[in-house]
Amino acid sequence: MYTINVELKERSYPIYIGKNILTEFPDYLDNRIKGKQIAIVSSDKIYALYGEQLKDALPKDAEHITLTVPDGEKSKSAKYLEQLYTQLLENRFERNSLIFALGGGVIGDLAGYVAATFLRGIGLVQVPTTLLAQVDSSIGGKTGINHPLGKNLIGAFKQPAFVYSDINVLKTLPAAEIRCGLGEIIKYAFIGDPELFEFLEKNLDDALKGIPDVLEHLVQVSAAQKASVVSRDERESNLRMVLNFGHTFGHALEAEFGYSDLKHGEAVILGMKCALYYSKETGELKESEFKRGMDLLNRVPIELDREKLDENKLIERMYLDKKVAAKQIRVILLDRIGSYIIKNATDTDKIRQAFKILKEV
Repeated sequence: MYTINVELKERSYPIYIGKNILTEFPDYLDNRIKGKQIAIVSSDKIYALYGEQLKDALPKDAEHITLTVPDGEKSKSAKYLEQLYTQLLENRFERNSLIFALGGGVIGDLAGYVAATFLRGIGLVQVPTTLLAQVDSSIGGKTGINHPLGKNLIGAFKQPAFVYSDINVLKTLPAAEIRCGLGEIIKYAFIGDPELFEFLEKNLDDALKGIPDVLEHLVQVSAAQKASVVSRDERESNLRMVLNFGHTFGHALEAEFGYSDLKHGEAVILGMKCALYYSKETGELKESEFKRGMDLLNRVPIELDREKLDENKLIERMYLDKKVAAKQIRVILLDRIGSYIIKNATDTDKIRQAFKILKEV
């Protein structure tokens, strides 16, 4: 089992990565769980696949309940947030209780926000079951729900007690979910890891096929990079903003197309194409680096009704992004693969053109 530490002083925690580790928690983790009320929060499909394994891994005397919500982004809403609050209250959960978030990014965000706010905060354990969640959303403490006007506009920071990533659960992922995770992994390569970029150029096809050894390496490298950034900038005051490469464009696409029609990781891939184009057009990125980046992104197939792209509406969506400050859109750009800069996107025409390229590639 591979261990990465997120260093946040009294809120520090480990990330455990390995194959077939969901079947049994080590003794030293049992001691952190014993004597606590536990709520396993999951989606219907994920619980059917892995819920019993997780329950069997808990200490035998653990008092636990199971709370499930429908699959999909629609569950990351005020409706299901209130439903979970009610179920915890009805079961008389107390402040020393624990929530286990068993699922992908939606479950991690929703259950994490419940943990952050219920009784002003209870314990949280992240058990991510998607590639995207293992490399990104389960690490760093961002939690929240969506609003009809935008993604993740309501939320809080809640660091978990630990993260438990079993590579074996990725075997049941559909191809679209693998693509979503690869979107975030490619992001890490773009912003700070040229060696990872080269590895992806050589091994992307195997990653798309879900080859376990390739995915395990990608999870380890990506989780370590995320942990390093979070350890230095927990609250996204500066450095952590780099993790939003491609996201400002991507969130606009998600909100416009609907969260159920365009998955987050796929939107990030499209958003990175826009960010690469904007980087090139503003003179930050060489044509050769732009082409190399686009060549990699274009190898990840994404279905999108490109005729529905409305650049003006997408620009309006960008102004609703959390990273807007003083009515200026903050974007992460590249000056080369593995190196980023943070700038205000002031050229609306170039933003419009960046969205237009999605109709061509």
